[in-house]
Amino acid sequence: MNARRDIVRDGAVAVLDGQIVAVGKASDLEQRFQAKKTLGALDKLVLPGLVDCHNHAPHFLSKGFIDDMRYPQRWRDRVWPFEAGLDEEETRVACMGTFIEMVKHGTTCFWDPGSMHPAGVAKAAAQVGIRGTVSHLTWDVHDPSAPTQYHWNTAEALAESVQTVQDWHGYNQGRVRASFSLVRGSHVTDELCRQVKEQADAMGVGIQAHCATSRSEFDSAMETWGYSPVERFHRAGILGPSTQLVHMGFVTEADIEVLKRFDVSVCHCPSASMFGGFGGVSHGRFPELVAAGVRITLGTDAAAVSRFLDMVRVMYLAACAHKDAKADPTVIGAHRALEMATLNGARSQLWDRDIGSLEVGKRADLLVVDTDGIEWQPDPLTTPVANLVYSSSGSAVRSVVIDGRLVMEDRRMLLVDEKEYVREARERSREILQRIHCGPRLVWPTV
Repeated sequence: MNARRDIVRDGAVAVLDGQIVAVGKASDLEQRFQAKKTLGALDKLVLPGLVDCHNHAPHFLSKGFIDDMRYPQRWRDRVWPFEAGLDEEETRVACMGTFIEMVKHGTTCFWDPGSMHPAGVAKAAAQVGIRGTVSHLTWDVHDPSAPTQYHWNTAEALAESVQTVQDWHGYNQGRVRASFSLVRGSHVTDELCRQVKEQADAMGVGIQAHCATSRSEFDSAMETWGYSPVERFHRAGILGPSTQLVHMGFVTEADIEVLKRFDVSVCHCPSASMFGGFGGVSHGRFPELVAAGVRITLGTDAAAVSRFLDMVRVMYLAACAHKDAKADPTVIGAHRALEMATLNGARSQLWDRDIGSLEVGKRADLLVVDTDGIEWQPDPLTTPVANLVYSSSGSAVRSVVIDGRLVMEDRRMLLVDEKEYVREARERSREILQRIHCGPRLVWPTV
């Protein structure tokens, strides 16, 4: 994933003190370096760690309880009560499941767009060993359907976010960063937008906001303000290279021009859109955004919202779903999808100097992937990117290195006890869902 997109056959990557010090032919690197440890083999594929640019990490413990529900009822009746019902320790436990599932499928970096307890998110990331960005949930418009914990005024909302950046940006030897959150346009005032942009620029961090997710959101914006959700954020002054807008299923031609002009990142969550019926594939204009040169990233949204956290499967959807929607097999494709999940994701988080590609000087976030499965055959390595995205899944990831540290080896998590975590997760999930009077939606009777 360097500037030329080189694929190195019989290649190797040398890592020293967490940094990539050489990339090239294995025969050359073996002469230059004496390895203390060697990962991989001739039939393996090595690539940069995948970047999940939009994931509500605490929702691992709520898997199954919004299946096949309409939007926005599922947020009002289930998602918000779940989020508001967690304390910091429960948030930490929930996020550990998200991060374990991410690592096991090749994700080395995440961006959480805002939770009630970012401290729990940050601590879980440190335990599992993943890299990522945390945020505090931020809004200042009263919503009578939301839990009382979400009722902040502008000063309170801003103060929580500033404190989060001060507390957690640079945590765990720099593997955890912090950003600002603006939830969605209907829940934030222009004044909060202005102050968040001012603070984010001053502190050198990013901003993430849901935007133009559904037809109803787009129509409501046109009725309330007289212009699109993207234009509303434009007029509020938050657009720029440090801003990422998420979902973006309903945008206009004028919106696309504005996004390109301000160098805004747009995060596509195809699995969440297809699971939730948002319309991001059927009505979304992601091929047009790509053609216009807008930076597109990828996200899983949440364990409950996507139902899986496998970025290889998300790449498949991004690469293929729009082919069908446009009846054009040349749209997007596997190689573009891998760019979205690596370099573009790193750039959107202002982390591209350190991660996103296998290049000398960058931090060593990398994957070792098996290519000996039947799905890779009969020619696994001539077109490895297409084979990964079109034929395989994140389950092919064998080992994961993050910041030069081995976090998973031969499918075994090294920093946490996965079996013990599963036991605790089952117990905690039952407790939490009983307390908030929610649970998985049962469709067929169990006898």
